[in-house]
Amino acid sequence: MLKGDRKYYAIILFVLVVLFTIQQFQKEATNYDHTFSYKDKNPYGGYVLSELLPDFIGNYEIEHLNLTLYEIQDQLGPEVNLFILADAIVFDEQDTKVLLDAVAEGMTAFIGVADIAGKLEDTLGISRRQSDLYEVVNNQDTIAIRSESLEKSFRFKRDASRTYYNGIDSIDYRILARRDDNIHGFKVLHGKGELIISTMPLAFTNNYLFYQENADFAASILNDLPNKPTIWTEYYQLGRMVVQTPLRVVLTSPPLKLAYGLTMLALLLFMVFEAKRKQRIIPIITPLSNSTLTFVRTIGNLYLKSGDHKDIALKRIQYFHEFLREKYYLNLKEFGPDYFNKLSAKTGKDISEIKSLFDFMERIKQMPKVETSDLKKLNSLIESFYGRNN
Repeated sequence: MLKGDRKYYAIILFVLVVLFTIQQFQKEATNYDHTFSYKDKNPYGGYVLSELLPDFIGNYEIEHLNLTLYEIQDQLGPEVNLFILADAIVFDEQDTKVLLDAVAEGMTAFIGVADIAGKLEDTLGISRRQSDLYEVVNNQDTIAIRSESLEKSFRFKRDASRTYYNGIDSIDYRILARRDDNIHGFKVLHGKGELIISTMPLAFTNNYLFYQENADFAASILNDLPNKPTIWTEYYQLGRMVVQTPLRVVLTSPPLKLAYGLTMLALLLFMVFEAKRKQRIIPIITPLSNSTLTFVRTIGNLYLKSGDHKDIALKRIQYFHEFLREKYYLNLKEFGPDYFNKLSAKTGKDISEIKSLFDFMERIKQMPKVETSDLKKLNSLIESFYGRNN
């Protein structure tokens, strides 16, 4: 059975080797998701920004979290900066209160978000709109955004500047980036602190920081951050980033995740083939019957019914001599004076008993007709001999 299963094991091994080889040598596809994560080197990740940001905050420490503002309210205050990048944020009443209270105490908060809504937008009295402005320059859909501090315009693709503000009710604010009357970045003074809002989070990603001179545009916005330790929370774009399973250590490591998947596949294939082998119907094989006994009984009955007792006696004697030849290596053809001595020595019987048996067998041979009583006596003597020595 093991030899028959070898082909299945060979198939499983071959599949595993092929999958492992493909995984190791294939080029990883580019991820174009908007992650804004400090760890991601994809086009819309924040790895480059995380390397540059310390230069704008005096090389102070940056703490990366995946928690809400409400959860980190004890860490917020005038001694730190807050940094958030996201496609969209809907601040609830609790998060809004935590943010504005911390800013009022002296914290500077930078929020780069294309779509901001909820309580914060209502509190600040800002009005956001979707942009429909673009120009075709060098066969690319672009839009020119002016940095007020640099007094210079920078070109961005339309997806990086799709929203803007056309009205701000706050008294103490300063525009940081605009296109004509459309505001793409501004700073609001609130209490002792400042709230910096940019509608262009993509401008701070890897792709745009390497695009032409757009790194200068991002620098003009980030220059407003004071030299303080900074808390960068990615919750509003990525969530908590915790795999809710005991296998989270395995699933968060690509090599371990691949090994886990291959193991599960191998177990599945093994179960399929093993179950197929175990469930195969085993035919019932009837053991061969001992036909020899049946044959002997049939022949014996025929002789008894025919009444030829002498023939039966002669065959009984013949089988007895054959027994002596096979077991004790005594051939009747070598019958001589020492025959009985050898048989007595090998069987442990008295010579007189042996001679009595052989004398009776000789008389049977000489009888013209064997009676039933004689046949029974012969059988009794031979069986007695078997019973003590076989």
